[in-house]
Amino acid sequence: MAKIKGICKNIDGCDLAADKVEQEVDSFDFKCKECGKELYPIEEKKKKKSGLPMPIIIGAAVIALLAIICIFIFTGGSPKVEKLTLDKTSVTFKPSQSERLNVTIEPNDVQAELVWQSSDENVVKVHDGVLTANKAGKATIKVFVKEQEEISATCECIVVEKDVDAETIDIQEDPLILRPGGHQLMTVKCTPEDQNENIIWSSNDESIATVSPRGKVEALKVGEVLIIAKTERTGIADTAKVSVEGPAEAPEEKSAETSAPPAKPTATPTAKPATPASGSKNLGYATFKGSWPNDVNGRMIFKSSHIIDSKDPKGRVAEAGDYVIGEWSNGHLVQGIWYGSDNQVKGSIIIGK
Repeated sequence: MAKIKGICKNIDGCDLAADKVEQEVDSFDFKCKECGKELYPIEEKKKKKSGLPMPIIIGAAVIALLAIICIFIFTGGSPKVEKLTLDKTSVTFKPSQSERLNVTIEPNDVQAELVWQSSDENVVKVHDGVLTANKAGKATIKVFVKEQEEISATCECIVVEKDVDAETIDIQEDPLILRPGGHQLMTVKCTPEDQNENIIWSSNDESIATVSPRGKVEALKVGEVLIIAKTERTGIADTAKVSVEGPAEAPEEKSAETSAPPAKPTATPTAKPATPASGSKNLGYATFKGSWPNDVNGRMIFKSSHIIDSKDPKGRVAEAGDYVIGEWSNGHLVQGIWYGSDNQVKGSIIIGK
């Protein structure tokens, strides 16, 4: 005889019903074993298979893998470094001294393994950007991206046995005209040629133009500004007049070839005039920038402590690094503004002709 499972629903009069006990009885006598009431059959539920069929799972995995491969191919793989920049392009130090070079990676969200090299480890060694001077000489430090050696930056190192002070300093890009958004890397020429002073750059109005520690001028808005280059030890200084004028520069488009040489600055400095108006005269205690001895906008940059002008009834004395901008006649100051080496105004001077 076939047996069928059932359950009694006589809850008030049957303990088996109250406990929901399943009973397996003969199909011809389908009644509760305790109370004799008719049982209710229990239907067997078919077990459902869990998950998707294996062919569908395999097919989905293949499609996902192909999608990843396509993304990798059409996007060129993982993001690549486009540019490296060092915070210093030149370093002068003595044997046993150390310097650190900091590198900026562009785009800044890209991770890269960098390789550092020295052209002469007998002169300068490098490890993870830390330079150690060994002996007098010159060496070039190079940092590049592993497996992308064309993406690199360099720093020229000079190791000297003793300090050689600068006697003169002259900014080469003077005067200079930029448009808002334009930029120009300034350079200086110092004497003697074997001098080894570091150059400190500053701007007397950073709302118009700023200058980086490397001498890169960034024009911000229309106006005129003085860019000052000063030697670190002796405080000898020179200034360059930068005029920011015209419409803003159009944004530069990034080149698709990362290995291509950098484009020339979008703003081109004006050529120095053939007339002596932008000349330079070494007076020993100071350098005069302009047309000596007569100039309506000349600049006197003092190399050492010295009286500003022998005709000044107040006998005002400028310190090394101070400078005066104003009108000059026959080698004497008529009127002008006196600036300190920190580019702050010390006062106005009116002497007259």
